[in-house]
Amino acid sequence: MNLIKRTLGGALILFILIAITYFGKTSLAIGFTIFSLIAIKELTDAFSNIDFRFNKALLYICDLIVMAASFYEKKELFAIGLILSFAIIFGILIFDQHTKLEDILAHIFILFYVAGLMGSIVRTREIKFLWMLYITSWGSDTFAYLTGSLIGKKKIAAVSHISPNKTLAGSIGGVLGAVILNLIYNNYAILNLNISLIIIFAALGAILSQIGDLVASYIKRKTGIKDFGNLIPGHGGIMDRFDSMIFIAPLFYLFSVL
Repeated sequence: MNLIKRTLGGALILFILIAITYFGKTSLAIGFTIFSLIAIKELTDAFSNIDFRFNKALLYICDLIVMAASFYEKKELFAIGLILSFAIIFGILIFDQHTKLEDILAHIFILFYVAGLMGSIVRTREIKFLWMLYITSWGSDTFAYLTGSLIGKKKIAAVSHISPNKTLAGSIGGVLGAVILNLIYNNYAILNLNISLIIIFAALGAILSQIGDLVASYIKRKTGIKDFGNLIPGHGGIMDRFDSMIFIAPLFYLFSVL
């Protein structure tokens, strides 16, 4: 039953992601803006478990500012949106005598972690780089799992306190899998991209994807939760499904503007 639920949940979110990407930048922006609002709720709920206090309405407004700025081509607007949001957060919260400095910094972290990274997906030029982003993130995750399950014996001691089942073979397999899948995609989609750049960005993306997964796992362990939410059957919340993808979004945005 759990396998069926997980398969259906994964298929549903994959279908939604493909649809909002295929129909263009407007649908992509709307889709990821909705994802970002849900992700902010998930993260603020998680951090509230360890006594952080949030002005959620303020975070939602700032998130909308940043995501709206990410829709437009001019990169200056995105930077302005982030800076303006930071100023708004500080400018409002410092007048609340019950707000501690760490609460304000938590607002800033969540805004950058969610809107800053998801906004990079909306800003990415050309759909081919978005498909590469998805292939790298989920391809790395899939190959890491398969390789780790089949031949992974040596655990990575440095991350055992975060992810005790993470293996060296799985990590290497995830990187190799992402590179291979991107090379196949480049060949059959006739993208005519530089092979060396594909290998570099796919490998870096796979490494960062695994780090993104570890960051999310670290947050969950520190806040005492198993999943960020239960929106996606068998997978958890939005952050559970997009944690590694959004972490490498700025990298593929950079690839798209080279």
